[in-house]
Amino acid sequence: MGAMKTKGLVLGLAFSALLCRTAEATPARNATEASAPKACFVIRGRAIDHRGDGFFAIWHVGTHHIFFPADNQSADLICRYFDCDSPDRQPALFADFTICPTSPYQPGAAQPAVVKRIEHPVVFTDWPPPKSPRQYVQGFYSWYARSLSRGRTNATWMEMLRRAHWDLSTELATLLRADATAQSHCNELIGIDFDPFLLTQDPARDYEVGAIRKQGDRYRVSVYRVEGGHRNKSPDVIAEVAQRSDGRWYFVNFYSPGMRSSLLTILKSPMPKCTVSRP
Repeated sequence: MGAMKTKGLVLGLAFSALLCRTAEATPARNATEASAPKACFVIRGRAIDHRGDGFFAIWHVGTHHIFFPADNQSADLICRYFDCDSPDRQPALFADFTICPTSPYQPGAAQPAVVKRIEHPVVFTDWPPPKSPRQYVQGFYSWYARSLSRGRTNATWMEMLRRAHWDLSTELATLLRADATAQSHCNELIGIDFDPFLLTQDPARDYEVGAIRKQGDRYRVSVYRVEGGHRNKSPDVIAEVAQRSDGRWYFVNFYSPGMRSSLLTILKSPMPKCTVSRP
């Protein structure tokens, strides 16, 4: 488990008296259900591993009460749904949490709990949600490119796909998983051979958002690689994004400025037949 998550568990004890994380909550409901330690129950919650202080908070939606993971296994379970390590984004997981408090309920105090199950997850890839397509796309590329450069993903986009799942339309995510799965079963190249979010085999460490053009309910955002402090004269990729009714932004497609094609077009094209399968 990463140092940040371990730090969060320690800080959770120190911050157990704080309720500042729930300033936006609606008036509290009766919390007697949480009064007995180890009595398991289900809550609708929002989990955030706060980047500023490392406090891993699970807010019980509709109340002023906060839980925090009581053990590493609980934190790891939550972190299956988003990136808990990168400092570049602060995601939030809304879900039905089956939790088992390990200490009695005390008004005004955060409560340690074991997280047994997570159901009906919805992830906001950055919290608070970005207010504009520019803010969202810049945040995504800062997180994505720097995550690749750290080497913890072996610089392969396939290993980043799970982390970027909530950033993609259902169609795009499904096609990318199908391509990656087919390639994993073949000993020769049959899938895409470039990073789908950067449209290159040689990604830079930094990218910068440029011009944005609105088309209907979507936005096409020009993204430039930055090297040595200098931005390319031409965009490297044009990302198409849209916004869901709940405020979440997501990618619909990626276009190459130098080619009359897009990622969706390539992924929908017939895939070569594999002639050398992996054992």
